[in-house]
Amino acid sequence: MKVAVLIAVLIAALTSPVLPCELKEVTDENPIKVTQSWVSQGCWSENTSEGREIHFINLNLEKIDWITVDLKNTVPADIILNSNKNVFVFLISNTINTKVYLIRSESKITVTGPNNSKVDLDLPSDIQSDSSSLLDWAKNQFGAVTSFTELIDPQSITFNAGRGHSQDCELQTDFTQGKYLEYLPITSTVEVKFCRIPMPSEVKEEVHIIRHLPVDTMIPRLIEVNFTSHNPATLILQGPDTTTWKIICRIDCKFKSNNSVIVMGRQLLPGFPNLPASYEGLLKYAEADNNTAPASYTEISTDSKRLKVYMNSTTDTDPQLPSTSVQTTTTPDKPKMTMHLYLSPEYRSPSEGIVEVQSNKTVYAEVSTSLSMEGAQLDIENCSLQARALGTEIKSLDIKKETCNPKMCSRRRFSFTLKPVQEHHSQRWDLQCFTAISVVTHPISRERVERGLKVIKAISTLPPREFHGLELGAVLGIAFASFLIGACLTGALWFIHTHTGSTVKRQPVPTIPPASENSSANHSIGSTQSTPCSSSSMA
Repeated sequence: MKVAVLIAVLIAALTSPVLPCELKEVTDENPIKVTQSWVSQGCWSENTSEGREIHFINLNLEKIDWITVDLKNTVPADIILNSNKNVFVFLISNTINTKVYLIRSESKITVTGPNNSKVDLDLPSDIQSDSSSLLDWAKNQFGAVTSFTELIDPQSITFNAGRGHSQDCELQTDFTQGKYLEYLPITSTVEVKFCRIPMPSEVKEEVHIIRHLPVDTMIPRLIEVNFTSHNPATLILQGPDTTTWKIICRIDCKFKSNNSVIVMGRQLLPGFPNLPASYEGLLKYAEADNNTAPASYTEISTDSKRLKVYMNSTTDTDPQLPSTSVQTTTTPDKPKMTMHLYLSPEYRSPSEGIVEVQSNKTVYAEVSTSLSMEGAQLDIENCSLQARALGTEIKSLDIKKETCNPKMCSRRRFSFTLKPVQEHHSQRWDLQCFTAISVVTHPISRERVERGLKVIKAISTLPPREFHGLELGAVLGIAFASFLIGACLTGALWFIHTHTGSTVKRQPVPTIPPASENSSANHSIGSTQSTPCSSSSMA
């Protein structure tokens, strides 16, 4: 009997799956962080209205009913507050340079705190409550908007003010705000378990599995994954049918999911509807390819309708995770665009820094993107030169697409001449090009890339013009005409001289009458005749 039990135990041990790691609660040391508060969209520009900055804060609230706003700006600035639900705002103010505009709509914002200048604004009934409509309305109402920030469930906000660098505040769906605003997230009620799996040395690509286990599977939920990969990696995202994932990759990453996925603003249908719905099944699925192996496994359980996950790929030394309380001015969710400039069509040795080029030369450019997605296509929409000294003067460029072997490069090449600025007195220019990424003819991203140019006027090899106001051809024509006229006159004079001389010689010498007949006439003629005639009379 004991032998039979021992054999059964051994068989069970050999046939049961061996768990490669132990799931544990996530700590600060783990390369994953989950938050219920973040910036979902916005923009930041250099625009002001009559010398005052205009900052729009659109509160998108689900979990909280009150929020603290601390005003620390030192420059004149106005804040426009809007909320999707009733909320109490506790205002802390260290400045008198700020007006607070409260938008009155279906939701009410109640403000308590110092006696700052607070103004109620009625939102017209024909204006929708989405961020894009609110931004357009604010531009028309105030003349300009410095920043627009849509915040998901912040517990507190610190407002510092400040202007950005963009010429206009154009809404970006994946936006991280700059120094003008900081926020603290609410205390998370999300349960996250994580385990790291040792990677075999011969495996080329790591797989990271995230599984969503909500409390109620019938409630639609949005989970945004901000993934930073340091090696080739694939994300496997599994959850109930009511789950939607939004993926933001810093560099190359691939994904597989049984749910809808939002990438670069476009929602894609489930590509892998038959993904296993178990821990063991997902691990085996990740090992289906000989070149891949699971590197981490994460389980997320929450009752929240939306979450944001920050995750780094597994490395020997885990990089520091971004903080959700103080965001940076970078936009990690957007593909990074890079533009290199060359001075030859061979595209060798790209020029660094501000490129110096003669005004009669052709410039060759190459634009690349960090996005690696099957079916994605990069294109150049238009390019222009903006004078640095004048700021607003912009010259459009006619670009010519250059060939690039798809097997050799995945970039977009083009060239242009500097003809629009050849006669311009300004030397310093900023080259600006707008790029577009599309998937199956559907545009999913539009970005701007810039490079500095120093245009040097080409030295002409022609002599300087003597006749100002006349072209070289006209000057040469006049000179040639003058030569012809002079030649004709010279020839005519020579002809008259030679023919007149011959006629004189052939004429008979007149007979001089006797002196007695006309002595006065003879004296007169003798005084006016040439030397031969005088010699003849003397003879």
